[in-house]
Amino acid sequence: MKKMISMLAVTVSAACLLSCTDATELSPVEQGAVNSRSVSGADVVLQWNTEEQTIDGFGVAQAGWSDYLYAHRKRDEIMDTMFGQNGLRLSILRGEVFPHYDEATFNMDENIDLPLDDPFFDIDFNTDAHRTEEAVAQRNGQLWIMKKAKQQYGVDKLIFSTWSAPAYMKSNGSTSKGSLSRSHYQAFADYLSAFCDAYTKAGLPVYAISPANEPEYAAEWNSCLWLPGTTTLGPFIVNNLGPKLAQTHPETKIIFGENAQWSAILGFVMGSKNYVRDILNLNTRITNFPVIAAGHGYIDPVTKKDPAIEPFDKAESKGIPVWLTEISDPSESYDATMTSGLKWAKKFHRFLCEANAGAIVWWAGALPDGWTTEGLINIDKNRVDYEVTKRCEVFGNFSRYIPVGSKRISAQYNSELGYMVSGYKYDKSYTTVAINPSDSEVVISLALEGAQVSGVLQGYVTDDTRKWEAVEAAWSADGVYTLTLPARSVVSYIGTVQ
Repeated sequence: MKKMISMLAVTVSAACLLSCTDATELSPVEQGAVNSRSVSGADVVLQWNTEEQTIDGFGVAQAGWSDYLYAHRKRDEIMDTMFGQNGLRLSILRGEVFPHYDEATFNMDENIDLPLDDPFFDIDFNTDAHRTEEAVAQRNGQLWIMKKAKQQYGVDKLIFSTWSAPAYMKSNGSTSKGSLSRSHYQAFADYLSAFCDAYTKAGLPVYAISPANEPEYAAEWNSCLWLPGTTTLGPFIVNNLGPKLAQTHPETKIIFGENAQWSAILGFVMGSKNYVRDILNLNTRITNFPVIAAGHGYIDPVTKKDPAIEPFDKAESKGIPVWLTEISDPSESYDATMTSGLKWAKKFHRFLCEANAGAIVWWAGALPDGWTTEGLINIDKNRVDYEVTKRCEVFGNFSRYIPVGSKRISAQYNSELGYMVSGYKYDKSYTTVAINPSDSEVVISLALEGAQVSGVLQGYVTDDTRKWEAVEAAWSADGVYTLTLPARSVVSYIGTVQ
Protein backbone atom coordinates (compact mmCIF):
# COMPACT_ATOMS: atom_id res chain seq x y z
CA MET A 1 0.00 0.00 0.00
CA LYS A 2 1.09 3.62 -0.16
CA LYS A 3 0.32 6.96 1.37
CA MET A 4 -3.35 7.31 0.45
CA ILE A 5 -5.74 4.44 0.87
CA SER A 6 -9.52 4.69 0.81
CA MET A 7 -11.29 3.96 4.06
CA LEU A 8 -13.10 0.64 4.09
CA ALA A 9 -15.15 -1.21 6.66
CA VAL A 10 -13.75 -4.45 8.04
CA THR A 11 -15.47 -7.42 9.58
CA VAL A 12 -13.05 -9.68 11.36
CA SER A 13 -14.01 -13.27 10.75
CA ALA A 14 -14.74 -15.63 13.57
CA ALA A 15 -12.16 -17.83 11.91
CA CYS A 16 -9.56 -15.82 13.83
CA LEU A 17 -10.15 -18.18 16.72
CA LEU A 18 -8.50 -21.28 15.33
CA SER A 19 -5.92 -23.61 16.78
CA CYS A 20 -2.41 -23.79 15.46
CA THR A 21 -3.13 -26.80 13.28
CA ASP A 22 -3.37 -27.29 9.55
CA ALA A 23 -7.13 -27.87 9.50
CA THR A 24 -10.07 -25.92 10.89
CA GLU A 25 -11.93 -29.11 11.79
CA LEU A 26 -10.44 -32.17 13.43
CA SER A 27 -10.13 -35.26 11.29
CA PRO A 28 -10.66 -38.68 12.95
CA VAL A 29 -6.89 -38.95 13.40
CA GLU A 30 -6.65 -35.48 14.94
CA GLN A 31 -9.65 -36.24 17.14
CA GLY A 32 -7.72 -39.23 18.43
CA ALA A 33 -4.92 -36.87 19.37
CA VAL A 34 -7.41 -34.89 21.43
CA ASN A 35 -8.41 -38.05 23.28
CA SER A 36 -4.79 -38.90 23.99
CA ARG A 37 -4.29 -35.47 25.54
CA SER A 38 -6.86 -36.25 28.18
CA VAL A 39 -4.60 -39.04 29.34
CA SER A 40 -1.67 -36.66 29.84
CA GLY A 41 -4.00 -34.18 31.51
CA ALA A 42 -2.68 -31.24 29.49
CA ASP A 43 -4.91 -28.72 27.76
CA VAL A 44 -2.21 -27.86 25.22
CA VAL A 45 0.34 -30.29 23.78
CA LEU A 46 3.37 -29.05 21.84
CA GLN A 47 4.80 -31.75 19.61
CA TRP A 48 8.57 -31.32 19.48
CA ASN A 49 9.08 -33.59 16.49
CA THR A 50 6.28 -32.20 14.30
CA GLU A 51 8.09 -29.39 12.51
CA GLU A 52 6.44 -26.87 10.22
CA GLN A 53 7.98 -23.77 8.57
CA THR A 54 11.23 -22.03 9.43
CA ILE A 55 10.83 -18.57 10.96
CA ASP A 56 12.97 -16.13 8.97
CA GLY A 57 12.12 -13.12 11.11
CA PHE A 58 9.81 -10.20 11.83
CA GLY A 59 10.05 -6.68 10.48
CA VAL A 60 8.54 -3.42 9.32
CA ALA A 61 8.50 -1.31 6.21
CA GLN A 62 9.35 2.40 6.12
CA ALA A 63 9.23 2.75 2.33
CA GLY A 64 7.13 5.84 1.55
CA TRP A 65 7.28 7.00 5.17
CA SER A 66 11.04 7.19 5.50
CA ASP A 67 10.98 10.98 5.07
CA TYR A 68 8.90 11.63 8.19
CA LEU A 69 10.88 9.31 10.44
CA TYR A 70 14.10 10.83 9.09
CA ALA A 71 12.88 14.32 10.06
CA HIS A 72 11.63 13.38 13.54
CA ARG A 73 13.66 14.84 16.42
CA LYS A 74 13.31 11.62 18.40
CA ARG A 75 14.13 9.32 15.52
CA ASP A 76 16.86 7.57 17.52
CA GLU A 77 14.36 6.63 20.24
CA ILE A 78 11.90 5.37 17.63
CA MET A 79 14.55 3.30 15.88
CA ASP A 80 15.52 1.81 19.23
CA THR A 81 11.87 0.94 19.88
CA MET A 82 11.75 -1.01 16.62
CA PHE A 83 15.19 -2.62 16.49
CA GLY A 84 16.84 -2.34 19.91
CA GLN A 85 17.19 -5.00 22.60
CA ASN A 86 14.69 -3.11 24.74
CA GLY A 87 12.33 -2.83 21.77
CA LEU A 88 10.93 -5.19 19.16
CA ARG A 89 14.34 -6.61 18.14
CA LEU A 90 13.21 -6.70 14.50
CA SER A 91 15.39 -8.54 11.99
CA ILE A 92 13.79 -7.38 8.70
CA LEU A 93 13.53 -3.86 7.28
CA ARG A 94 11.63 -3.22 4.04
CA GLY A 95 12.34 -0.24 1.83
CA GLU A 96 11.40 0.95 -1.63
CA VAL A 97 13.24 0.96 -4.95
CA PHE A 98 12.20 4.49 -5.86
CA PRO A 99 11.58 5.43 -9.51
CA HIS A 100 13.32 8.78 -9.04
CA TYR A 101 16.89 7.59 -8.55
CA ASP A 102 19.69 9.01 -10.65
CA GLU A 103 20.77 5.89 -12.51
CA ALA A 104 24.45 6.84 -12.46
CA THR A 105 24.81 7.39 -8.71
CA PHE A 106 21.50 6.22 -7.23
CA ASN A 107 21.83 9.40 -5.17
CA MET A 108 24.27 7.82 -2.75
CA ASP A 109 26.33 11.02 -2.91
CA GLU A 110 23.64 13.13 -1.25
CA ASN A 111 24.20 14.43 2.29
CA ILE A 112 22.18 12.35 4.76
CA ASP A 113 23.75 13.89 7.88
CA LEU A 114 21.95 17.23 7.93
CA PRO A 115 21.45 18.58 11.48
CA LEU A 116 17.86 18.13 12.66
CA ASP A 117 17.43 21.90 13.02
CA ASP A 118 18.05 22.38 9.28
CA PRO A 119 15.01 24.13 7.68
CA PHE A 120 14.76 21.24 5.22
CA PHE A 121 13.21 19.07 7.92
CA ASP A 122 10.38 21.53 8.55
CA ILE A 123 8.95 21.00 5.06
CA ASP A 124 5.64 19.14 4.83
CA PHE A 125 6.80 16.55 2.33
CA ASN A 126 3.30 15.30 1.53
CA THR A 127 2.21 18.38 -0.40
CA ASP A 128 2.11 18.95 -4.16
CA ALA A 129 4.36 22.01 -3.86
CA HIS A 130 7.22 19.98 -2.40
CA ARG A 131 7.37 16.83 -4.54
CA THR A 132 11.05 17.36 -5.37
CA GLU A 133 11.93 17.81 -1.70
CA GLU A 134 9.82 14.79 -0.84
CA ALA A 135 11.81 12.61 -3.26
CA VAL A 136 15.08 13.82 -1.73
CA ALA A 137 13.80 13.23 1.80
CA GLN A 138 12.56 9.75 0.92
CA ARG A 139 15.86 8.67 -0.65
CA ASN A 140 18.00 10.21 2.07
CA GLY A 141 15.69 9.10 4.86
CA GLN A 142 15.65 5.54 3.66
CA LEU A 143 19.45 5.48 3.36
CA TRP A 144 19.81 6.91 6.88
CA ILE A 145 17.33 4.41 8.35
CA MET A 146 18.92 1.45 6.57
CA LYS A 147 22.41 2.42 7.70
CA LYS A 148 21.34 2.83 11.30
CA ALA A 149 19.45 -0.48 11.28
CA LYS A 150 22.44 -2.31 9.82
CA GLN A 151 25.29 -0.60 11.65
CA GLN A 152 23.79 -0.07 15.10
CA TYR A 153 21.35 -2.97 15.39
CA GLY A 154 22.82 -5.58 13.08
CA VAL A 155 19.68 -5.97 10.94
CA ASP A 156 20.80 -8.33 8.19
CA LYS A 157 17.63 -8.73 6.13
CA LEU A 158 17.32 -5.49 4.17
CA ILE A 159 14.61 -6.05 1.59
CA PHE A 160 13.23 -3.73 -1.07
CA SER A 161 10.06 -3.65 -3.16
CA THR A 162 9.38 -1.70 -6.34
CA TRP A 163 6.13 0.21 -6.63
CA SER A 164 7.00 1.51 -10.12
CA ALA A 165 9.84 1.46 -12.61
CA PRO A 166 11.07 4.87 -13.86
CA ALA A 167 8.41 6.60 -15.94
CA TYR A 168 10.28 6.34 -19.23
CA MET A 169 10.19 2.53 -18.96
CA LYS A 170 6.40 2.42 -18.56
CA SER A 171 3.66 1.94 -21.14
CA ASN A 172 1.98 5.21 -20.11
CA GLY A 173 5.11 7.29 -19.39
CA SER A 174 4.04 7.70 -15.76
CA THR A 175 5.08 6.26 -12.41
CA SER A 176 1.37 5.79 -11.66
CA LYS A 177 -0.57 2.88 -13.16
CA GLY A 178 0.48 1.53 -16.57
CA SER A 179 2.80 -1.43 -17.06
CA LEU A 180 6.45 -2.05 -17.84
CA SER A 181 7.08 -1.82 -21.58
CA ARG A 182 8.37 -5.09 -23.04
CA SER A 183 11.17 -3.19 -24.73
CA HIS A 184 12.45 -2.14 -21.29
CA TYR A 185 12.43 -5.51 -19.52
CA GLN A 186 16.19 -5.83 -19.59
CA ALA A 187 16.72 -2.15 -18.81
CA PHE A 188 14.58 -2.55 -15.70
CA ALA A 189 16.50 -5.67 -14.64
CA ASP A 190 19.71 -3.65 -15.06
CA TYR A 191 18.16 -0.84 -12.99
CA LEU A 192 17.42 -3.21 -10.11
CA SER A 193 20.90 -4.69 -10.32
CA ALA A 194 22.43 -1.20 -10.26
CA PHE A 195 20.32 -0.41 -7.20
CA CYS A 196 21.80 -3.47 -5.49
CA ASP A 197 25.26 -2.30 -6.56
CA ALA A 198 24.76 1.13 -4.99
CA TYR A 199 23.40 -0.14 -1.70
CA THR A 200 26.06 -2.84 -1.43
CA LYS A 201 28.82 -0.26 -1.97
CA ALA A 202 27.23 1.77 0.83
CA GLY A 203 27.65 -1.22 3.16
CA LEU A 204 24.03 -2.32 2.80
CA PRO A 205 23.87 -5.63 0.91
CA VAL A 206 20.38 -6.35 -0.39
CA TYR A 207 18.96 -9.53 1.12
CA ALA A 208 15.96 -9.64 -1.22
CA ILE A 209 14.33 -7.48 -3.87
CA SER A 210 10.83 -7.45 -5.33
CA PRO A 211 10.27 -6.07 -8.84
CA ALA A 212 6.53 -5.71 -8.34
CA ASN A 213 4.64 -4.46 -5.30
CA GLU A 214 0.91 -5.28 -5.55
CA PRO A 215 0.98 -6.18 -9.27
CA GLU A 216 -2.84 -6.34 -9.53
CA TYR A 217 -3.43 -2.86 -8.14
CA ALA A 218 -3.41 0.21 -10.42
CA ALA A 219 -3.00 2.74 -7.61
CA GLU A 220 -2.99 6.52 -7.99
CA TRP A 221 0.45 6.69 -6.39
CA ASN A 222 3.56 4.84 -7.64
CA SER A 223 2.25 1.59 -9.13
CA CYS A 224 2.73 -0.78 -12.04
CA LEU A 225 0.50 -3.57 -13.32
CA TRP A 226 1.94 -7.01 -14.05
CA LEU A 227 -1.05 -8.88 -15.52
CA PRO A 228 -1.22 -11.69 -16.11
CA GLY A 229 1.75 -12.63 -13.96
CA THR A 230 2.28 -15.79 -15.98
CA THR A 231 3.22 -13.85 -19.12
CA THR A 232 4.72 -10.72 -17.58
CA LEU A 233 6.31 -11.04 -14.14
CA GLY A 234 7.18 -14.74 -14.45
CA PRO A 235 9.08 -14.36 -17.75
CA PHE A 236 10.69 -11.13 -16.52
CA ILE A 237 12.19 -12.96 -13.54
CA VAL A 238 13.17 -16.06 -15.53
CA ASN A 239 14.62 -14.29 -18.57
CA ASN A 240 15.82 -10.91 -17.28
CA LEU A 241 16.10 -10.28 -13.55
CA GLY A 242 17.12 -13.77 -12.45
CA PRO A 243 20.02 -14.12 -14.91
CA LYS A 244 21.16 -10.55 -14.23
CA LEU A 245 21.30 -10.97 -10.46
CA ALA A 246 22.90 -14.40 -10.86
CA GLN A 247 25.82 -12.54 -12.46
CA THR A 248 25.98 -9.50 -10.18
CA HIS A 249 24.34 -10.43 -6.84
CA PRO A 250 23.83 -14.20 -6.73
CA GLU A 251 22.93 -14.22 -3.02
CA THR A 252 20.15 -11.64 -3.39
CA LYS A 253 16.75 -13.31 -3.30
CA ILE A 254 13.86 -12.35 -5.58
CA ILE A 255 10.47 -11.77 -3.97
CA PHE A 256 7.43 -12.37 -6.15
CA GLY A 257 3.71 -12.22 -5.48
CA GLU A 258 3.09 -9.33 -3.07
CA ASN A 259 -0.49 -8.85 -4.23
CA ALA A 260 -2.59 -6.69 -1.92
CA GLN A 261 -4.76 -9.63 -0.84
CA TRP A 262 -3.42 -12.92 0.48
CA SER A 263 -5.93 -15.07 -1.39
CA ALA A 264 -8.71 -14.79 -3.97
CA ILE A 265 -12.17 -13.45 -3.16
CA LEU A 266 -15.18 -14.45 -5.28
CA GLY A 267 -13.17 -14.19 -8.47
CA PHE A 268 -12.77 -10.42 -8.24
CA VAL A 269 -9.17 -10.51 -7.08
CA MET A 270 -6.66 -13.23 -7.87
CA GLY A 271 -4.71 -12.70 -4.68
CA SER A 272 -1.13 -13.67 -3.95
CA LYS A 273 -1.70 -17.41 -3.50
CA ASN A 274 -3.14 -17.99 -6.99
CA TYR A 275 -0.79 -15.44 -8.56
CA VAL A 276 2.21 -17.31 -7.16
CA ARG A 277 0.70 -20.69 -8.10
CA ASP A 278 0.14 -19.70 -11.73
CA ILE A 279 3.63 -18.25 -12.13
CA LEU A 280 5.19 -21.40 -10.71
CA ASN A 281 3.06 -23.61 -12.97
CA LEU A 282 4.01 -21.85 -16.21
CA ASN A 283 7.51 -20.59 -15.36
CA THR A 284 9.17 -23.63 -13.85
CA ARG A 285 12.70 -22.26 -14.33
CA ILE A 286 12.01 -19.59 -11.70
CA THR A 287 13.19 -22.08 -9.07
CA ASN A 288 16.66 -21.89 -10.64
CA PHE A 289 16.98 -18.65 -8.71
CA PRO A 290 16.69 -17.93 -4.97
CA VAL A 291 13.06 -16.82 -4.65
CA ILE A 292 10.60 -15.96 -1.89
CA ALA A 293 6.84 -16.22 -2.47
CA ALA A 294 5.04 -13.38 -0.74
CA GLY A 295 1.65 -11.83 -0.19
CA HIS A 296 -0.02 -8.93 1.60
CA GLY A 297 -2.82 -9.15 4.12
CA TYR A 298 -5.38 -6.46 3.18
CA ILE A 299 -9.13 -6.71 2.88
CA ASP A 300 -10.60 -6.76 -0.62
CA PRO A 301 -11.60 -3.22 -1.67
CA VAL A 302 -14.54 -4.41 -3.79
CA THR A 303 -16.20 -7.01 -1.59
CA LYS A 304 -14.88 -5.57 1.70
CA LYS A 305 -14.13 -9.14 2.75
CA ASP A 306 -11.11 -10.44 4.61
CA PRO A 307 -9.41 -13.02 2.37
CA ALA A 308 -8.82 -16.54 3.60
CA ILE A 309 -5.56 -17.08 5.46
CA GLU A 310 -4.25 -20.33 4.01
CA PRO A 311 -0.98 -21.91 2.85
CA PHE A 312 0.66 -21.31 -0.51
CA ASP A 313 0.55 -25.00 -1.37
CA LYS A 314 2.41 -24.72 -4.67
CA ALA A 315 5.28 -22.73 -3.20
CA GLU A 316 5.53 -25.05 -0.20
CA SER A 317 5.67 -28.11 -2.46
CA LYS A 318 8.77 -26.64 -4.10
CA GLY A 319 10.44 -25.69 -0.83
CA ILE A 320 10.02 -21.95 -1.44
CA PRO A 321 9.74 -19.77 1.69
CA VAL A 322 6.45 -17.90 2.04
CA TRP A 323 6.45 -14.43 3.63
CA LEU A 324 3.78 -11.93 4.62
CA THR A 325 5.55 -8.77 3.46
CA GLU A 326 2.87 -6.20 4.25
CA ILE A 327 -0.13 -5.99 6.53
CA SER A 328 -2.17 -3.31 8.30
CA ASP A 329 -5.72 -2.03 8.13
CA PRO A 330 -6.21 1.42 6.52
CA SER A 331 -9.93 1.23 7.21
CA GLU A 332 -9.65 0.77 10.97
CA SER A 333 -9.96 3.97 12.98
CA TYR A 334 -6.94 4.84 15.08
CA ASP A 335 -6.75 2.69 18.17
CA ALA A 336 -3.63 2.42 20.31
CA THR A 337 -5.27 0.16 22.91
CA MET A 338 -5.16 -3.56 23.63
CA THR A 339 -8.38 -3.99 21.64
CA SER A 340 -6.41 -3.34 18.46
CA GLY A 341 -3.45 -5.26 19.90
CA LEU A 342 -5.52 -8.41 20.37
CA LYS A 343 -7.02 -8.16 16.90
CA TRP A 344 -3.55 -8.15 15.39
CA ALA A 345 -2.12 -10.76 17.75
CA LYS A 346 -4.80 -13.16 16.46
CA LYS A 347 -3.94 -12.32 12.87
CA PHE A 348 -0.21 -12.83 13.47
CA HIS A 349 -1.05 -16.21 14.98
CA ARG A 350 -3.20 -17.17 12.00
CA PHE A 351 -0.60 -16.22 9.39
CA LEU A 352 2.04 -18.21 11.26
CA CYS A 353 -0.15 -21.24 11.96
CA GLU A 354 -2.69 -21.36 9.12
CA ALA A 355 -0.67 -19.84 6.27
CA ASN A 356 2.73 -21.16 7.43
CA ALA A 357 4.29 -17.74 6.90
CA GLY A 358 8.02 -17.69 7.58
CA ALA A 359 8.15 -13.93 8.12
CA ILE A 360 5.74 -11.16 9.06
CA VAL A 361 6.52 -7.60 7.97
CA TRP A 362 4.17 -4.89 9.24
CA TRP A 363 3.37 -2.10 6.77
CA ALA A 364 4.64 1.02 8.52
CA GLY A 365 6.89 0.93 11.54
CA ALA A 366 6.51 4.66 12.25
CA LEU A 367 3.71 6.54 10.49
CA PRO A 368 2.57 10.20 10.72
CA ASP A 369 -1.12 9.36 10.63
CA GLY A 370 -3.37 9.48 13.65
CA TRP A 371 -6.47 8.38 11.74
CA THR A 372 -5.82 4.70 11.03
CA THR A 373 -4.01 1.71 12.50
CA GLU A 374 -1.44 1.47 9.70
CA GLY A 375 1.51 2.29 11.94
CA LEU A 376 2.95 0.43 14.90
CA ILE A 377 4.21 3.77 16.16
CA ASN A 378 2.32 7.01 15.52
CA ILE A 379 4.71 9.92 14.98
CA ASP A 380 3.42 13.47 15.21
CA LYS A 381 4.15 15.95 12.45
CA ASN A 382 5.34 18.34 15.15
CA ARG A 383 8.51 16.22 14.92
CA VAL A 384 8.65 15.76 18.71
CA ASP A 385 5.83 13.54 19.94
CA TYR A 386 5.09 9.90 19.20
CA GLU A 387 2.95 7.09 20.61
CA VAL A 388 3.82 3.39 20.84
CA THR A 389 0.64 1.38 20.32
CA LYS A 390 -0.43 -1.89 21.92
CA ARG A 391 -0.33 -3.61 18.52
CA CYS A 392 3.36 -2.68 18.50
CA GLU A 393 3.83 -4.25 21.91
CA VAL A 394 1.99 -7.50 21.09
CA PHE A 395 4.06 -7.73 17.90
CA GLY A 396 7.01 -7.81 20.28
CA ASN A 397 5.59 -10.91 21.95
CA PHE A 398 6.40 -12.64 18.66
CA SER A 399 9.47 -10.74 17.39
CA ARG A 400 11.34 -10.58 20.73
CA TYR A 401 10.89 -14.20 21.79
CA ILE A 402 10.83 -16.30 18.62
CA PRO A 403 14.47 -16.55 17.46
CA VAL A 404 15.27 -16.24 13.76
CA GLY A 405 15.78 -19.76 12.44
CA SER A 406 13.20 -21.32 14.76
CA LYS A 407 10.96 -24.10 13.53
CA ARG A 408 7.28 -23.84 14.25
CA ILE A 409 6.06 -27.00 15.96
CA SER A 410 2.52 -28.33 16.14
CA ALA A 411 0.37 -27.12 19.04
CA GLN A 412 -2.78 -29.14 19.67
CA TYR A 413 -5.66 -27.97 21.84
CA ASN A 414 -9.38 -27.28 21.76
CA SER A 415 -9.69 -24.04 19.79
CA GLU A 416 -13.35 -23.70 20.77
CA LEU A 417 -12.23 -22.54 24.21
CA GLY A 418 -11.18 -19.20 22.72
CA TYR A 419 -7.49 -18.98 23.55
CA MET A 420 -4.79 -19.46 20.90
CA VAL A 421 -1.38 -21.11 21.36
CA SER A 422 1.58 -21.60 19.04
CA GLY A 423 4.97 -23.22 19.58
CA TYR A 424 8.47 -22.77 18.15
CA LYS A 425 11.75 -24.55 18.80
CA TYR A 426 15.33 -23.42 18.42
CA ASP A 427 18.16 -25.78 19.39
CA LYS A 428 17.30 -26.84 22.97
CA SER A 429 14.96 -23.95 23.69
CA TYR A 430 11.36 -23.37 22.77
CA THR A 431 8.87 -20.51 22.74
CA THR A 432 5.15 -20.65 23.34
CA VAL A 433 2.96 -17.67 22.47
CA ALA A 434 -0.46 -17.76 24.14
CA ILE A 435 -3.29 -15.31 23.36
CA ASN A 436 -6.28 -14.83 25.67
CA PRO A 437 -8.72 -12.38 24.06
CA SER A 438 -11.42 -12.89 26.71
CA ASP A 439 -12.26 -10.54 29.55
CA SER A 440 -11.48 -13.22 32.13
CA GLU A 441 -8.31 -14.91 33.31
CA VAL A 442 -7.70 -18.36 31.81
CA VAL A 443 -5.64 -21.13 33.42
CA ILE A 444 -4.35 -23.88 31.13
CA SER A 445 -1.93 -26.77 31.36
CA LEU A 446 0.80 -27.31 28.79
CA ALA A 447 2.94 -30.34 28.01
CA LEU A 448 5.67 -31.10 25.52
CA GLU A 449 5.71 -34.40 23.62
CA GLY A 450 8.93 -35.73 22.12
CA ALA A 451 11.39 -33.99 24.44
CA GLN A 452 12.16 -33.79 28.16
CA VAL A 453 11.47 -30.35 29.62
CA SER A 454 13.98 -28.73 31.94
CA GLY A 455 13.31 -26.08 34.59
CA VAL A 456 10.61 -23.41 34.74
CA LEU A 457 9.04 -21.50 31.90
CA GLN A 458 9.85 -17.79 31.88
CA GLY A 459 6.85 -15.78 30.75
CA TYR A 460 6.48 -12.25 29.40
CA VAL A 461 3.02 -10.71 29.45
CA THR A 462 1.47 -7.85 27.51
CA ASP A 463 -2.03 -6.70 28.45
CA ASP A 464 -3.96 -3.48 28.98
CA THR A 465 -1.43 -2.15 31.51
CA ARG A 466 1.76 -4.20 31.01
CA LYS A 467 4.40 -4.62 28.30
CA TRP A 468 6.60 -7.76 28.24
CA GLU A 469 6.45 -7.96 32.04
CA ALA A 470 8.25 -11.01 33.40
CA VAL A 471 6.15 -13.75 35.01
CA GLU A 472 6.97 -17.35 35.90
CA ALA A 473 4.97 -20.50 35.30
CA ALA A 474 5.16 -23.39 37.76
CA TRP A 475 5.47 -26.96 36.63
CA SER A 476 4.85 -30.27 38.28
CA ALA A 477 7.05 -33.33 38.58
CA ASP A 478 5.43 -34.92 35.55
CA GLY A 479 6.52 -32.04 33.30
CA VAL A 480 3.11 -30.44 32.86
CA TYR A 481 3.14 -26.66 33.21
CA THR A 482 0.31 -24.56 34.57
CA LEU A 483 -0.03 -21.28 32.68
CA THR A 484 -2.11 -18.38 33.92
CA LEU A 485 -3.20 -16.16 31.04
CA PRO A 486 -4.47 -12.77 32.26
CA ALA A 487 -7.58 -11.27 30.70
CA ARG A 488 -6.98 -9.59 27.31
CA SER A 489 -3.36 -10.65 27.15
CA VAL A 490 -0.59 -12.10 25.03
CA VAL A 491 2.03 -14.09 26.94
CA SER A 492 5.29 -15.46 25.53
CA TYR A 493 6.93 -18.33 27.43
CA ILE A 494 10.54 -19.43 27.02
CA GLY A 495 11.63 -22.90 28.09
CA THR A 496 14.41 -25.43 27.54
CA VAL A 497 14.67 -29.16 26.98
CA GLN A 498 17.30 -31.62 28.18
